Amino acid sequence: MAAPAPGTVLHQMGLVPWMVVTIFLVNGYQIDLNRLPRASRVLRASLVAVLISLLISPLIGLAVVTLLSMPADFAMGLVVMATVPPTLSSAIVMTRLAGGNAPKALFLTILLNLIGVFSIPFMLHLTLGGAGLVEIAPLPIFKQLVLLVLVPFVVGATLRAIVRAPSQHWLLRYLPSACVIATVWVSASASSDLLKALDPGLLLLVLVGAFGIHGALLLLCYLSRHLYRPEYGEWVALLFTASQKTLPIALGVLALIGQAVGAAMVACIVFHFLQLFIDSMIASRISRSSVYARR
Repeated sequence: MAAPAPGTVLHQMGLVPWMVVTIFLVNGYQIDLNRLPRASRVLRASLVAVLISLLISPLIGLAVVTLLSMPADFAMGLVVMATVPPTLSSAIVMTRLAGGNAPKALFLTILLNLIGVFSIPFMLHLTLGGAGLVEIAPLPIFKQLVLLVLVPFVVGATLRAIVRAPSQHWLLRYLPSACVIATVWVSASASSDLLKALDPGLLLLVLVGAFGIHGALLLLCYLSRHLYRPEYGEWVALLFTASQKTLPIALGVLALIGQAVGAAMVACIVFHFLQLFIDSMIASRISRSSVYARR
């Protein structure tokens, strides 16, 4: 906000898509597929997570922005956030902090991000295109998402099988998080004028919309506990992975849409920080509750 010029220049150079590529390349290299739980053990959780995170969530996003009569650009940002898969780091970290099953959270995160490559273009066509907010051509977006997400992940996983370098080197551990931070910095810099001039009432409207979407997803995840009776650790993993949304992919999708997306970017940034704030409190509360229960 104080010195937006460097970040703005990097945004104009198209840094955000490369951040997405780097994140998935490193994660593909770091993930030991042999240590992931077998798909049969998380089949029901996987089906529920895909249903909530990738199919129902975009419809919730469209319903919320329509109900609030939100301006088109901000509405586009919130619907895009509602459509993308979960974060690649914070959902797993919060699952671990809350005493949940971190390997299952990792499995669900990878699954949702890979399936999201196929679901995002068509759900955006159904929601944004169907509501007349923006013209969406699913096939070009699908091709670009394959290049941004699927190909880097597969290349990273292939390199792990070939190269014997340690996958937990300190640089590899911190690089994905650094890319997320860089994405937020670059995007906030590019949107700094909008952020400074944002009307407080409109900001409140965006906050209410983001809270409504994320709150509805949390509620669905909570209710799913009564639907298929998962064990506690699996349910905690589902709670955070199926309700959170990833900022880098959302910003990458906005770049692919190719319109003036400054306001949409602001909505994505607001959503990102709000979900982290809410979920960190939930993780802390669950952690304390489980400690008291063990006593």
